[in-house]
Amino acid sequence: MKTNWYLGETKQYEKFKFVESNRDINQSNLKKVEESILKIGIQVPIVVNNNYEIIEGQHRFIALRKNKLVVPYIVSGRATVSEIDSLQESRKWTAIDFCKSRAAKGDVSCKIALEVSEEWYQDSNKKMKPIRTLELLMDGRGTGSLRTKLRNGSFRISEDCASDVYNAIQVMANMDMGTTPYGQKITRILKMLWHDFEGLDLEVIEKMTRTNYITAYSNENDQYRYMKDIYLKAKKQLKK
Repeated sequence: MKTNWYLGETKQYEKFKFVESNRDINQSNLKKVEESILKIGIQVPIVVNNNYEIIEGQHRFIALRKNKLVVPYIVSGRATVSEIDSLQESRKWTAIDFCKSRAAKGDVSCKIALEVSEEWYQDSNKKMKPIRTLELLMDGRGTGSLRTKLRNGSFRISEDCASDVYNAIQVMANMDMGTTPYGQKITRILKMLWHDFEGLDLEVIEKMTRTNYITAYSNENDQYRYMKDIYLKAKKQLKK
């Protein structure tokens, strides 16, 4: 009877291959994995497909190779690169992980999203977190389905919306506020307002921020009503 998997162990490290669309190596996690292996030994084999591409356990593999230890592995005929995120259970994939994986496979929207995320991260002195940029870039008014869309490949971007909201954030960042304009409480609401008003007027944004000590609400609906109200008041005062 043909089996779909078998066990092995080896020091022939060159036979194993990394998957380009796998998520990046997390140095903090790698350090913990290495410390654990050196203390109690390897407890779980890595999982590879029939081509010896590492599907699960790339951190364990690196730690074992670095310390010239035997690599225990499972060759699974059912393990595929397309299911790599489902098979990695030690740490769930984040939206950023999926975006990087999609970009490595040629997804144009994800490539642009990562480039913009890095640009704004540096431009804001590392205040604009990449996840916030992905939320702003995602096409549509909401942000709740970001991870799902990145996972299933339906993520599309709206650069006009994201750019306008980022400019509004930069205006707000130059004024006194009770919260950071780079946090999700503000960025998500600004995106909603952009859709509801078919754009954001930066003069109105400046006026509402200057005349209100904007704070963060625990409830998103309350935050939206508050910011919509002060935006409309500022717009009326400027007679726009």
